[in-house]
Amino acid sequence: MKHKGTVNEDPGFGKPAAGLTTEEAKQLANGKHVAYGKIPGAPLTMAIDIAKALEFLDSCTGSKPRVGYELGAKIPNDSSQPGEPAPPGFTAVDCSGFVRAAIRRSTTPKATTFPDGSVTQHDWVLAQGFEAGEVDDGDVKDGVMRIAFLSPANSDSGVGHVLLLYNARTIESHGGVGPDRRTWNTLAWRKKTTVFRLT
Repeated sequence: MKHKGTVNEDPGFGKPAAGLTTEEAKQLANGKHVAYGKIPGAPLTMAIDIAKALEFLDSCTGSKPRVGYELGAKIPNDSSQPGEPAPPGFTAVDCSGFVRAAIRRSTTPKATTFPDGSVTQHDWVLAQGFEAGEVDDGDVKDGVMRIAFLSPANSDSGVGHVLLLYNARTIESHGGVGPDRRTWNTLAWRKKTTVFRLT
């Protein structure tokens, strides 16, 4: 399918990170299916500090230069600082790289097993036994952190998307902007996502 050209229609669309072909960048952004199987004794919730997640988002949007979006761009490590030259800093990040960093920087104990790649992350969330919800759960202002996945099959560019949801707004990195917050019910493609409760 041809990309329609607007960020709202395809949140994962963007130029590949430096040194990557478009196909290599797609593979990094999407990851691959992993047959985790059900993890015995897996948590049904995750201890996420929303203030830390929002602080990380603010550090990305307020950095000089502001962190942007590049397909396949990842954050080198948990101590990498936004807006600083890579490595060890970063000036661009794709959706799965951003969500991975936000979760790792805001969980206690740190969710070090949370993987990269939106498809791989979806498989991990399923294996962990997090409660599946409805798309409209993202509109609820209940103080619950959720995660939503858009399959590559439902994206014009063939690039999946992952984002966090908190009080009817996203916490994400998307094409054309980078790290950002948007109102969930304004995004037409949200109806094609799967949503899970994390907290």
